[in-house]
Amino acid sequence: MGTKRVGGSVARADGRRAVGRRRWGALLPIAAVAALLLATSCTDTRGRVTAFGEVVEIVALDNSFNPPVVVIAPGTTVRWINKGRLSHNSLVVTGDAAFGVAEADFAPGSSHEFTFTKVGEYSYFCSLHGTKDSGMTGKIIVSATPGSVDTSVSTQPPDTRASAGGGAVHRVPDDYKTIQAAVDASKPDDMVLIAKGTYHEAVKVKTDNIVIRGEDRNETVLDGEFKLDNGFLVSAANGVAIENMTAMNYKVNGFFWTGVQGYRGSYLTAVRNGDYGIYAFDSQHGQFDHSYGSGSPDAGFYIGQCNPCDALITDSFAEGNGLGYSGTNATDLVIVRSTFRNNRAGIVPNSGSYEKLAPEGKTTIIGNTVYGNSRSDLPAIDAALLVQGSGIISAGGIDNIIERNLVFDHDKGGILLLGFPEGETVWDVTGNRVKDNVVSDSRVADLAMVTKDTNIGNCFAGNTFKTSSPLDLEKLAPCTGKGTGDITAGNKGLAGFITNQNPPSVDYRTMPDAPSQTTMPDATSARWLPASPGNLPTIKVDLDALEVPSRPAGA
Repeated sequence: MGTKRVGGSVARADGRRAVGRRRWGALLPIAAVAALLLATSCTDTRGRVTAFGEVVEIVALDNSFNPPVVVIAPGTTVRWINKGRLSHNSLVVTGDAAFGVAEADFAPGSSHEFTFTKVGEYSYFCSLHGTKDSGMTGKIIVSATPGSVDTSVSTQPPDTRASAGGGAVHRVPDDYKTIQAAVDASKPDDMVLIAKGTYHEAVKVKTDNIVIRGEDRNETVLDGEFKLDNGFLVSAANGVAIENMTAMNYKVNGFFWTGVQGYRGSYLTAVRNGDYGIYAFDSQHGQFDHSYGSGSPDAGFYIGQCNPCDALITDSFAEGNGLGYSGTNATDLVIVRSTFRNNRAGIVPNSGSYEKLAPEGKTTIIGNTVYGNSRSDLPAIDAALLVQGSGIISAGGIDNIIERNLVFDHDKGGILLLGFPEGETVWDVTGNRVKDNVVSDSRVADLAMVTKDTNIGNCFAGNTFKTSSPLDLEKLAPCTGKGTGDITAGNKGLAGFITNQNPPSVDYRTMPDAPSQTTMPDATSARWLPASPGNLPTIKVDLDALEVPSRPAGA
């Protein structure tokens, strides 16, 4: 079996070489914003491709190998190309070929190849963004008759039933020296209770319906020392709740759920993590509450690639990130009673073909405080650089509800509905409703809409504001009756709100510690509740009762 390689050494599942991540390269000009406008994380398409040809390409994005399953004939060369913004590795699970690659040799822009000559199945995964069973996984099926291989995908939903607080308690370090050992020993409905202390672990969770809780949010700390990948990686383990602790200094994410049904993060602090703080991808039925995210180049909070997401973010706080919240292709998501301040940009739901389930839509954003999201002295991915200086942005989103938010002090815009190009596709904004917000001190426009057509259902009404793009936006796109006015008058266009001239990213490792956060009440004695869909949400929010927040003291 021959091999040809661009990029260097091979990594197997029992021994990879890890190095620091390489920073994203030069930004594209505005005319070529395309997929980079709001790219945050990548899709697991779950499909299969049957390929006939000498060379087949697989694209590694930020959470997936695309396509994840390829059926080929013997003698075919597979070329993996990293077109994302993160480094990856490829660890071999099954098959006798050393076709993997080390993280050091698979940075953004690099590639590697392998020629498969033997019939068989070859499974692999990226340990930074998944496990051998789920997350960022791939499979090469080498068949003498590729066209005859079944390419159907099972859609059988998992059993996500769970009870509440009836299992055993596994204490760390009293019963188990490490968090990982306690998690591995747990059965559904058990709880892992972690004492105060600092733990240098990257914990992987594979058991359904368990609760992992720290005794003290500020003093139960997982520290990756900028060497470990994720504080917690919950991959295809349904109903896992993580509570009352801090994850900091990880190369990738603080708390990460992927491919799950039912998840919850409560009273969590994530600070100085190299990608996201608190993160759910390709997952449904979730809740983040009373949590804090700071110092991430991408977003403090992210929920994406889910339809419906059936998810809630409430009573939480994001500051000092590239983006306060980001979510690509998330549908049916609620963000309420939270604060997004002093990020490069605030709340940014968006559509994009680089992840599955486009477009983004039906995100409800009510009763939040959003201000000062113009900081340039922060870590930032390309998207955060481009949209820096705005509060709430629906980028290519449909049917979003943005109501009763307090939004102020932004270099560009307060609340924006932006259509934008991605290659030959234009993700336009349609059916969004912007009502009864209080928006002020936006240096370009308090309210803005960039669209090719005013008659596509976006509407503005009852907002307190001074400036808009185009002018008289509430008359041009009212929520009742027919609009009047000129869409070209005072229209700043897309270039008025995005730019690639913002200061470059700074090293996330230099970000400050998080301030002390409110810890979970009665953490050592309170009943525990797994995050199965039937148990969520644990916090009931009356959306109609939410009002515009008061201006924070000193802001």
